[in-house]
Amino acid sequence: MVNFLLELMVEEIPSGMQSAAISEFEKLLAIELEKFRIGYANIRSYVSPRRMVFSADLNPIVEEFWEEKKGPQTTAPSETVEKFLQANGASRHNCFEKQVDGKTFIFISLKREAKNTSELLAEVIINALKKIPFKKSMRWRNYQFSFIRPLRNIMAILDGRSLNAKFSEINLEFQDHAWGRRFLSPNKIKAQNIDEYLKKTRDSLVIVDQLERKQIILDEFKKLESQNHFSVEIDEKLLEEVVGLTEYPVVLLGKIPEKFMKLPEEVIVTPMQVHQRYFPVKINGTLAPYFAFVANNVATDGGKTIISGNERVLNARLADALFFFETDLQRPLKSRLEELKKISFNDRLGTVFDRVVRVVNLCGHLGDSLKIQDIEPLRKAALLAKCDLSTGMVGEFSELQGIMGAYYARIQGENSDVCDAIRDQYRPADEITKNLSGLLSLADKIELITGFFAIGKEPTGSKDPFALRRAAIGIIKIVKNFNLLFDLKEIIQKAFEQLPGTDLKPDAVEKVHDFILDRLKIVLKELGISPEAANSVATSDNPIPTIYRRAEILNDFLNRDSGKKLLEMHKRIKNIVQSNDDDFVNETLLKEKEEINLLEKIQELEKNLLNIRGFEDQLAVCLTVEKQLIDFFDKILVNTRDERVRQNRRNLLTKLSFVFNSVMKDCATQKKIAPISEKLL
Repeated sequence: MVNFLLELMVEEIPSGMQSAAISEFEKLLAIELEKFRIGYANIRSYVSPRRMVFSADLNPIVEEFWEEKKGPQTTAPSETVEKFLQANGASRHNCFEKQVDGKTFIFISLKREAKNTSELLAEVIINALKKIPFKKSMRWRNYQFSFIRPLRNIMAILDGRSLNAKFSEINLEFQDHAWGRRFLSPNKIKAQNIDEYLKKTRDSLVIVDQLERKQIILDEFKKLESQNHFSVEIDEKLLEEVVGLTEYPVVLLGKIPEKFMKLPEEVIVTPMQVHQRYFPVKINGTLAPYFAFVANNVATDGGKTIISGNERVLNARLADALFFFETDLQRPLKSRLEELKKISFNDRLGTVFDRVVRVVNLCGHLGDSLKIQDIEPLRKAALLAKCDLSTGMVGEFSELQGIMGAYYARIQGENSDVCDAIRDQYRPADEITKNLSGLLSLADKIELITGFFAIGKEPTGSKDPFALRRAAIGIIKIVKNFNLLFDLKEIIQKAFEQLPGTDLKPDAVEKVHDFILDRLKIVLKELGISPEAANSVATSDNPIPTIYRRAEILNDFLNRDSGKKLLEMHKRIKNIVQSNDDDFVNETLLKEKEEINLLEKIQELEKNLLNIRGFEDQLAVCLTVEKQLIDFFDKILVNTRDERVRQNRRNLLTKLSFVFNSVMKDCATQKKIAPISEKLL
């Protein structure tokens, strides 16, 4: 085998798109190599801001082989068949027929002569280039070809020799060289294999291996930590982004003036990480007046100029933050409510102020439903929750919404639980630990979902622009985590009633309730609950914590032999009764002892179930009907010729089905159990 080396030089590839780009390119090249029967091994691929590099060991010669080429169906028009034959220089008697997916196609065997790999490789490269599925791509000059960024150079080397080829779509000839680091080392780089290429590019201040760049950064962070006795806070997402922004990473340390350290930690860290891509530094868990950053340059002065420039930029942002912080604190947070009337939430749902009022009211309804004695802290948190949207700080750093509201409320003497609730309203449900925070987040999410459902903006397919599915999962987790027992439908109804001028459909409440329970089924399945158990209990009107517990019990029960028997009985009955919903049993039509015994057992079950509260005990009681049911199926023909008897027997089984449903689904979608005597009355 001989080494194949390919480098694509492009304009700067966005950091977040590099990994997917090189991964897809590697897959496509492998597919093309297999398509042309080129044997390969030792695939390696690398990506940097301006380079996509691929290397593999290839067989220098493709042996002679026969290829089966698929043509049109045998039923295709004669002109179509003739075109296929002409294109492949064949006649009809050279072809054979073959079935594919139940359809018959014309195939032809074509002999492919042995060729040098070098004759095929350009086509392999170009085919792969045309097929990379970028999320976003661009065109340049007047070319029709599009790519992630303009393609400037293609170096393709096989066994130390360049390929003589041209990518005609962009009028770019393949070259025998790459280029070093732009501006810093812009020399030509010639290499006969991947190892030589990696060494020469490194000498030219380019490290194409993304994993090597990442390790360099991590190693340099460790050096800083050991030299200065602090810890660098590494955010993995930020680290990956920085790796994708640098070709030759150099880690440096900057200093923050002491006057800015009185700002809240998030106010310092947010511009540092989000805007400047710096890494915070901590000493014993407390933010220190330093920041680590990664330069893309080797400076002759040891980085002093670069450090000074980065300190200047960060200091300017922190000076703005300090100004906003001091200015915002000059006004009570509550005084900003009036300004929320000027911020539109949605043209049909009103302003942010309108939404605040709705959430405050919904908190009141939640408090009543949960019998909370002192509801004022919750209403206060809801009232102040969005006030920081009109502050200068959040206007400049939108990532700090909620966080700044909590800081301002705490400094202005508000209850600590209220402050925490303001802060936690945007946090993932699993991270919320305070009761007040959970209730505020719950009310906010219910209001959000009902509002957008009311104006017809519910999620469709994969589209969910307002993250309503995420909000529904948040509702489920909060209710479960805090064991909140309340009527969800009633709160949804209250949320709908206060919406402005929306014509609600009769099933609006049910639709939102079902939407939330559909998400609950997904959550349960992710927790390892079987689909049967999740689908059974998640359709009930029980509170969500009860559904969770019942799902766990039912899942455990169905995994036992006894549970499997119950499930099989239930399925068999449902298959027979299907859509029948009549459970009236005329006892005068029951002549056989097996059907009489089954009715008596059903009556006994109904009485017992009314007196048994434990869910697992109810399931066990349902199993006691097994003998009577087996006898019934062994001796009784349900679909008898007598229409009245047939329907009566179907009703008998329907009644038993309702008993099973009443336990597993808690009567949500089926009739509730009613004793026979009541039915006859």
